[in-house]
Amino acid sequence: MHRPEPVAGLCQGAALQLIRAQIEKHRQILDAARKALPKFLADHCIDCVIKPDRLILYVDSPAWAAQIRFYAPHLLSTVQQSTGHRFQDLVTRNTFPVTTKPRRKPIGVSSPGFVAKLLKDCALSSPSGELKDALLRLSQTVLTLRNSPSQEID
Repeated sequence: MHRPEPVAGLCQGAALQLIRAQIEKHRQILDAARKALPKFLADHCIDCVIKPDRLILYVDSPAWAAQIRFYAPHLLSTVQQSTGHRFQDLVTRNTFPVTTKPRRKPIGVSSPGFVAKLLKDCALSSPSGELKDALLRLSQTVLTLRNSPSQEID
C-alpha cells in the first residue's frame, strides 16, 4: 500500500522559494498601490491580482472604486517606481468586506403536531406494509415527544 506523501515534503527547495517570492511580490505591489493613494482611499483596497500587464485592485465598494480610477496614472507610476513592475492599466473590481455575510431567509420550522399529522397521512396513503408501519411509529414518536414535559418543542 502506497502511503501519501507529507505536504511538507511537496514544497521544498526551489518550489517553496518560488511561492514565497510570489507572495512577497504580491505584498509589495499591494503595499505600493495603497501608499500611492490617499489614506481615506487606501483603507478600502482589499487585495490585488497581478496580471502580466494589468493590475486588478479589489475595493470594498463601487463608490471607492470609482474614486480610485481617477488615481490610476499616479498609482501605476508609483507602483513602477517602488517595485519596478510596469503595468499598462489598472482595473478596479468590487468585493464585499469579509465581515458581510449573505442574508438568508429564516427557515420556517413546522410544529410537531403538523409533522406528526403529515407522517400519519403519508403512512395511511402508503401501500407498503413496512414503510406504513415505520411512518406510523415515527408519527407516534413525534406526538409523544411533543407532549413530553421535559422538551419544549412548540
